[in-house]
Amino acid sequence: MNEKTWIKLGDQVAGNLRASQSTYMLAVAALTATIVFGANSDSAFLLTVAAVGIGLFGLLSFENSQQGFMALMKGMPESMASTEMGAAFKRTPFMVFRVANAVLVTLIAVAQILQVN
Repeated sequence: MNEKTWIKLGDQVAGNLRASQSTYMLAVAALTATIVFGANSDSAFLLTVAAVGIGLFGLLSFENSQQGFMALMKGMPESMASTEMGAAFKRTPFMVFRVANAVLVTLIAVAQILQVN
């Protein structure tokens, strides 16, 4: 793979991550505002389902992006991999990011579910 193609693929993966995370943050904010300011006694089940669904979306969309970045690192052109920046990219601790995302998204969903019920 040449450098230009690799950079374009990286831009696409990063754009997908930004879009899905913006969607997740907007959904979490809207759900949290509904839970905090709304009268949710009649809609507790629906709000719980929404919290679980939004949490799953956050987990799966971030995981998809991380898989894309990991695949991208495997296909890094040798001309880039031999530089200091390429070596730094190869050492990116994807597992730490994946675990941190799973923990944070789960905590947010659990807090929302506890507040609803």
